[in-house]
Amino acid sequence: MAGVTGTIAPSGQLNAGNVSVSGQRETANGFLVNGGDVQEHMNGGTAVVPNLDSIDEFRVLTNNFDPEHGNYNGGIINVVTKSGSDMLHGDMFEFFRNTALDARNYFSPERATFNQNQPGGTIGGPLKRQKVFFFADYEATRTTQGIETGLIPVPSGAERAGNFADVASSLTGTVNGRYWANLLSQRLGYAVSPGEPYYFPGCTTAAQCVLPNAMIPQRAWSSPAQRLLQYIPPPNSGENQFSTGAFAKTVRDDKFAYRVDANSRLGLLSGYYFFDDYRLDNPYPGQQGGANVPGFDALTLGRAQLFAAGDNTVMRNGAVNEFHATFTRNANNVGFPNGGRGVSLASQGFVTGPATPGIVVQAPELEGVENIAFDALTMGVTITGVNQVNQTFNFNDSLSKVFGTHTMKVGGQFQFSQVELDPNATFNGTFTFAGTETGSDFADFLLGIPSNYIQSTGGVFHLRNKYGALFAQDSWRIGSRVTFNYGMRWDVMQPWYERDNQIQTIVPGQESVVFPGAPLGLVVPGDPGIGRGLSPTRWDNVAPRVGIAYAPSEKFSVRGSYGIFYTAFQGLSAGIMYGVPPYGYNYLSPAPPLFETPFVTAADGTNNGQRFPFPPPPLGASASNPVSNIDWSKFIPVNADPFFGNDNKTPYSENYMLSVQRELAANAVATASYVGSRGHNILVIRQANPGNAALCLSVSQPDQVAPGSPTCGPFAENGIFVTKDGQVIHGTRGPLGPDYGTMTRQETTGYSRYNALELNLRYTHGNASVQAGYTLSKSVDVASNLGEQVNPFDIHRSEAPSAFDMRHNFVVSYNYDLPFGRLFGRRNEWTERWTISGTTRFSSGFPVTLYNSADTSLLGTFGNGVNNNLVDTPNYSPGCDLQVNRDPAKGPAFNTSCFSLPALGEIGSAPRRFSYGPGIQNFDMALIKNVSLTPNKSLQVRVEAFNVLNQPQFYGAGAVDGNITSSTFGQIVAAASPRLIQIATKFVF
Repeated sequence: MAGVTGTIAPSGQLNAGNVSVSGQRETANGFLVNGGDVQEHMNGGTAVVPNLDSIDEFRVLTNNFDPEHGNYNGGIINVVTKSGSDMLHGDMFEFFRNTALDARNYFSPERATFNQNQPGGTIGGPLKRQKVFFFADYEATRTTQGIETGLIPVPSGAERAGNFADVASSLTGTVNGRYWANLLSQRLGYAVSPGEPYYFPGCTTAAQCVLPNAMIPQRAWSSPAQRLLQYIPPPNSGENQFSTGAFAKTVRDDKFAYRVDANSRLGLLSGYYFFDDYRLDNPYPGQQGGANVPGFDALTLGRAQLFAAGDNTVMRNGAVNEFHATFTRNANNVGFPNGGRGVSLASQGFVTGPATPGIVVQAPELEGVENIAFDALTMGVTITGVNQVNQTFNFNDSLSKVFGTHTMKVGGQFQFSQVELDPNATFNGTFTFAGTETGSDFADFLLGIPSNYIQSTGGVFHLRNKYGALFAQDSWRIGSRVTFNYGMRWDVMQPWYERDNQIQTIVPGQESVVFPGAPLGLVVPGDPGIGRGLSPTRWDNVAPRVGIAYAPSEKFSVRGSYGIFYTAFQGLSAGIMYGVPPYGYNYLSPAPPLFETPFVTAADGTNNGQRFPFPPPPLGASASNPVSNIDWSKFIPVNADPFFGNDNKTPYSENYMLSVQRELAANAVATASYVGSRGHNILVIRQANPGNAALCLSVSQPDQVAPGSPTCGPFAENGIFVTKDGQVIHGTRGPLGPDYGTMTRQETTGYSRYNALELNLRYTHGNASVQAGYTLSKSVDVASNLGEQVNPFDIHRSEAPSAFDMRHNFVVSYNYDLPFGRLFGRRNEWTERWTISGTTRFSSGFPVTLYNSADTSLLGTFGNGVNNNLVDTPNYSPGCDLQVNRDPAKGPAFNTSCFSLPALGEIGSAPRRFSYGPGIQNFDMALIKNVSLTPNKSLQVRVEAFNVLNQPQFYGAGAVDGNITSSTFGQIVAAASPRLIQIATKFVF
């Protein structure tokens, strides 16, 4: 569909329907089923996906829809399910897939398992003839599907033995701190000094460098590294890459629905109930911070329900009133660790226990192989699973009437949403290895000096949100050739709040009266000027919308429109404010720690004190009931997930469109459209307390600090340093003061632009029909989702193509009734009713996201959760020929020599996105045979082939590795599905 950009759903995830519409974020879409809002508030997808055979009407509103629709500035996906009738009717079906029918993925050494059965059916008919009707449906899904990992860089066999000779050029670091130097001396058996290089070309003796011949002897390995190495898979694709499709996701999904419609004196009454119970076992739960290598699968268990009631009444004066009341409930446990669980942290070589500087196991039921993230590899159990219950109550009513040439409609909507959120947010900790010490992430792992350690805790969140709207619209026929549509919508969108006020924000200089003694600037609801949603509810969200259609002739028409569309804050905006004092705690090591005892700083041996278990304060604090007995020193420095700004505005977009449609012949219609939008007040993440790079550089060398003091470098923004003159520096972060560490802020300062030329041709002739569409578009923003931070000093430096920007997209769909009867001269059941259909797509690729995970900027712009990047990017040499390549057999996707690591203290000169990955050239086809059994019974058999030519499709947002610190930087590391074949039968009566 023109203007709609599909995304690649993460492997192992149930498809939630996330797409980008006209340049808006994938979370800005609304999903309606029988008048009810069924959006899943945390991630913006849909909680309800009806049986496809139960759908009577499916509409996708992509731009400038009428004022009766609102709350979202992307698209509106509106589904109406079938009703019963006086005749009993329905169908039964089975869709079948099997591994034997499929091909092998380009990067996988074996053909992945794919077995799937989808039986189901529908039935509708009368409960009372001409009065009451029913329609019911059921569908089951049973899937076992091998998930392709793509190419993952792993340590080579030599590296696993401690021999780094083949990658010695990466060992560029020097020993940081006397304590760490002494510890290395004890392990190695020879003297190591602060500032000594780990290796340099030609170093062959311990008198020259720490690791002569680029060897790390096993006696120097940390205890956890020795025990955890077994969980990192050895290479099976070249010397240092791993790929497999042998590990499967399994899906068990059962859903049914029942609808009743009744003609009564009150109007057409309808009731609908939907039920969906599902279980997913995902081998690579990356969306929950889990592993991308085998052995650490996670479960998602859930149940979605929808209750919908409606009344459509035609009044005596001809007015029509439509009323809908719906209740949606989606309860699920997402990302519960399965594989890797049950292995104690103590058995992995970690020091554990409350009275130690080691790890306190806060969630024994989740204890397992520790979560560890390297540059491009993650292992261990999931760390951001969540148990949540989404509930939405929705009421809307409208009244429409025709007055001469005017068709007028007025109405309103009220929605109340609840999310009960019980997250597993790094309860048992997580480590990151980014090569901060030696220059190699795996060498740091063996030696036991991670870049950082994070551990969090907190209680259950009870999130709430209210939304209300009023609208009025008129469609005015001005003569026979002109129709003018105009209207207004008033949206009142409350920011999400927490039932017990367990959320916080930062207002520099303001003291809390609810929690006296809190760090200056940390305030909560109930403090002066701070409401329940932290930011005030905006009452001036008035959205005018106008459109005009002009038909100079019966074969020619021109349409134009303009509108303002407000969009609600995503529930995730409140859900990620987790683990913030005093209701929770998020510990981030102030500097690289020791692996065995992560509360000890490796450089100087400082014991930062055990922070867990964490005692939460009592609920119910307020200005009239302040809580002043909290020991805030245990929280210093405060490290917070993104807090919601206290001055945020409602995000909105301006959408505009001009189209020309022409009937070329009796059976051909062509349309050309310009579609544009500008996004305003988009919610983005910004580091509110970045490190001072110049200050860090001033104490980055051993001769700049006092004896025994660590030096400053990447991931050490919260460290304590002593200059050679004796001055003590308590961290390099400045704007919020020394009481704060990394503090990311959610603020509505983002913006976006989208412009597109959309061409469409519909053609029918005899027994053939073709529809072709082409979109030339450009989408630009400063952040494409809440996982992308903006430049903390100048948001405009973050401007780049959107993650979902697809410049060219050409799609042809066709349907052709095969004339076997005419060709063979025999018209019978064997030669008639054969149809071939298909979809052909040629599109350019998504832009490659470039980033640098080494914190060379010294800003400490850590991500706010899972799969989030720092703002650091590589340096790019202007004018360098990128030599873009679409074939992995011919080398990297672009010329990697055009990029380099920035010097310490520099963010990087490359935009976050500007080069594009491979596109797609895909053919899907289906052969369909319909058999008439009786006048009202038929059988359909289908054979469907996806990627029928089995062309490797190196397509998707993660197809090219954009991390410059990864050994696969610039390489094409993933491919979309190979040829897959599905066989289906359907009995219709």
